Amino acid sequence: MRTLSVKGRVYPTDLNHNGGVFGGWIMGKMDKAASIAVDEILKSGAVTVSVTDLHFKEPVSNGDIFYIYTEIVKIGRSSIVINVDFKIRSIVEENELSEIKSVVDAKFTFVAVENKKSVAICDVLRPDASKDIIEMAYIGKHTKKGTNPK
Repeated sequence: MRTLSVKGRVYPTDLNHNGGVFGGWIMGKMDKAASIAVDEILKSGAVTVSVTDLHFKEPVSNGDIFYIYTEIVKIGRSSIVINVDFKIRSIVEENELSEIKSVVDAKFTFVAVENKKSVAICDVLRPDASKDIIEMAYIGKHTKKGTNPK
């Protein structure tokens, strides 16, 4: 299920020398949004282990309102893959707002950890996790490393 995880506004301190937002600033916000999605289903800690398929499609500017949506798409034995979509709404003529559009997206992979060691997702799921998340975790627990469940 896709969820709004973070919302905010771009300010002048977030801009590079060309007037656009630093890519690293955007990635940091996306990582925070993904970590919130993970925190909502796990009662352990989790760490980012990879970011893939990162696409910067359009620039982000001062004053833009941003919305970061997350969706958990895969759960392995100890890992969680999250699609993260960074959308913006710009102020256009006469303080009118533009349509919301996707400008950056990526896949973030987290690993559940306790005492600096990976742990099985099934062992640290929150009791109120959704049925879909529980099913993904069960499938991930019973999938051999390096294979994809059907």
